[in-house]
Parts: sequence; structure tokens; C-alpha cells
Amino acid sequence: MKKWTALLSIATLTLGLAACNETATPVQEKEVTETSKLTLQEVYDKSMKVSEELKSVKGTIDMNQTMTMPSEEMTLDIKSALDMEYILEPMQMHQKGTTTMMGMGEGGESQETEVETYITEDAMYVYEGTTAQWMKFPQEMVDQIMSSANQTDPATQLQPLQEYLEQVEFEQDDDTYILTLKGSGEEFTALVKDQVDEALQNLTAGENINLDFTINSVDYVVHIDKESYQTTKLDTVIDMDMTMEGETINLKMDAKTDFSKFNEIGEIVVPQEIIDSATSI
Repeated sequence: MKKWTALLSIATLTLGLAACNETATPVQEKEVTETSKLTLQEVYDKSMKVSEELKSVKGTIDMNQTMTMPSEEMTLDIKSALDMEYILEPMQMHQKGTTTMMGMGEGGESQETEVETYITEDAMYVYEGTTAQWMKFPQEMVDQIMSSANQTDPATQLQPLQEYLEQVEFEQDDDTYILTLKGSGEEFTALVKDQVDEALQNLTAGENINLDFTINSVDYVVHIDKESYQTTKLDTVIDMDMTMEGETINLKMDAKTDFSKFNEIGEIVVPQEIIDSATSI
């Protein structure tokens, strides 16, 4: 059970965006008066350019996950609400929020845990909500986490999906381009596997861990601002099976992320009281 819980966040960091040569269709749900003639390929290229130049960003995440383990007749429901600020170069991060495990407390009630993490170039501090203590992790773990965290920046997520250009629905409203990718099967499984394998290598210090995937279905919606071409919203609904060491689980995830404060975060500072009180691991 512990190994799956540890790998859960890695497995959900994958998927992306696509491109083609069509102009955007106005959304049907509301009247659209400001239409653009840019093709999907042009919007994709402009979005990639600003993503590659991005220096910092804030993400607000609302995520629900259901993990089913048939071998143990167990279902685990996890709800996360997180605010994250990133500086991409050099990589720094501050994350704060709550994670709720449904039915994990005594008597089967839900158990909510506060989560908070600081990552800088030379240290990682993690708040342990159950003990109300800060922990400081060693430098080698900081390096591993940073290598994996680099995969979450917009440019890294956009790049691998250009080959899916024929499968993207391209719409627009007055302010936003809306890109929708829906699919399942081996072609999406291969995309996920390449990215997760790299994350696993970084986080497990070269240990040989084989994690196989089957993508049952995925809905992926990206909102791109018409003026700045920044990715402002990312919604992912995914149903996947993961097999490791002969054990298979099913993961269903519904994640909604809103992005803001583009290039507005100049520095992430760990408060001195956290540095002074943290227990070294």
C-alpha cells in the first residue's frame, strides 16, 4: 500500500497538449463576438514560446483521486486542495494546502491533513500535519525532487503532445482558446509511460522499478489566454490501470488547475522559524 501511495503523485503528473492547422470554433454555450483566425498550430507555437520563457507562476489545484486495489479489496479516496508557487530557474517551490483521505480515520471517518512544502536550491522542508512538525530532507533528495518537478512546467507538458494534433478539438470564446483532447488506448499509454519512467528514475536514485500503464480514458482541456498565450487553466480527467511487481491498481483522477501570477514571483523564502525548528531526516 505504501509504495502505491508514494507513486500516486508521480503517475498523475503526465499528459499534455496538441496542435493542428484549424481555426478555433466558437463555443456553443455562449455568444462569442471576439473571434480569432489563428490556427491551432499558430496558437500552440505562441503558447510554447511564452511557456519556454516563463520564469514563475502560481497554480491553484483542486484534485480528487480514487485508487482501487482489487487484491486487497480496498478503495482509497483522496481529495487535495493546494496552492503552489514556482520559480523555474533556479527551481524553487512553495506548496500549501490540505489532503483528505476518505474513510481513513478511526471509525471510518475522513481524515484531513495539512500539507506544506518549501523547496529551494539547497534544502527541502516538509510539514508533517499529523505530528505538527517540520522536517528537513537531505540534499540528494532535493536534487531528485527538483529533477522531477521540472517536468511540471508548461513547456515540458506541451512539448511531447504535438504528435496528437489530429485529435484536438479547438474552440474559442471572447478571451480564451480552448483545446480538448480525449482518448484511450496504447498511444496515450506510451505517452504517459515515457514521462513517468523518467520521473521514477529521478526519484528512486536509479533503482529498477517497472511500472506498466493502461489508459482506459482521458479527457484533457487546456485554456490559453488570447492576449498573453499563457496557459490559464488545465483540467484533466483520467482513468488508468497501473501494474507494479505483479500488483495492479485502478486510478481515477479529476484535477482542475488554475494558473496566475505569471512572472510575478521574484523569490521564495523559507521562514527562519521553520529553518530553526525543522528536524533533519
